[in-house]
Amino acid sequence: MWLIVPVLALALLVLFVVGLVAAVLATAALVVGILVHALPFLLILFGAWLLFRPRRRRAPIRHYPDAPRSGAWGGSYRRPGPRQAAQPRPAPPRPSPPTAPSTPARELPIDVQVKVDQIRRKADVLLGYADRFPPFSQDLHIVRQTTADYLPRTINAYLAIPGANDPLLSASSTAALDELRGQLELLDSKLDEIVQNLQRHDLDQLLANRRFLEERFGLRDQPATVKPVRDATDAA
Repeated sequence: MWLIVPVLALALLVLFVVGLVAAVLATAALVVGILVHALPFLLILFGAWLLFRPRRRRAPIRHYPDAPRSGAWGGSYRRPGPRQAAQPRPAPPRPSPPTAPSTPARELPIDVQVKVDQIRRKADVLLGYADRFPPFSQDLHIVRQTTADYLPRTINAYLAIPGANDPLLSASSTAALDELRGQLELLDSKLDEIVQNLQRHDLDQLLANRRFLEERFGLRDQPATVKPVRDATDAA
C-alpha cells in the first residue's frame, strides 16, 4: 500500500507537465494564427504610411554667373572660391656698380718661403722633444707660439700691405721685404737658442747622473783615472 502514494504523485507531476506544455503550444499556435490573419492588414497599413508620409524639402540651388558649369548640358553652378590676390611683379634688377680694378696679390719670394719652411721644421722638431723640456718651460711656450701665432702673424702682416711693389717703412726707411726677412731671422735665431738651451739642459742632466752614480758607488772622493786610448797602429 505504501507504493501507491509515490506512483500517484509521479503521475500527477507528469500530467501537470504535459498540461503545461500543451497550454504553451496552444498559446503559440493561437498567436501564430492571429499574425497570419493580420499580416495582410499590416502590409496595407505600412504601404499607406509610405505613400502619405511627409517629405523633406530640399534647399534651393543658388546659381552664380561667374561659376563654371558642371556637366555638358549646363547644370547647376558651383560656388566660386575666394579670389587670390594679385602677386606683385618683381622689381627689375638694379645694375651693379662698377667694381674697382683688383690689385695684384702680394707673394712671398722664394728665399723667404725657404726661410719660413725652415722655421716651421725647426719648431716641429722641437715640439717632438716636448717631454725633454723642464716643467713650465718658457722655451717650450715660445716654440708652440711660434707655429701657432708668431710666424703666421709675421707673414700675414707683410701680405696685408696693398700693392705688389716693395714700399719703404717710414720709421726705419727700410724696405718691407727686408723688414720681413729681419723678423724671420729673429724667429730663426730664437729657435736656435732654444736648441742650445735644450742641449745644455741634456748635458746638465748627464752630469747630474754621473754625480748620482759616484755617490751611489762611493767614488765621489776618489780621483778619476782616465786611461788613454791607444791607437790601433801603435798597438801593432
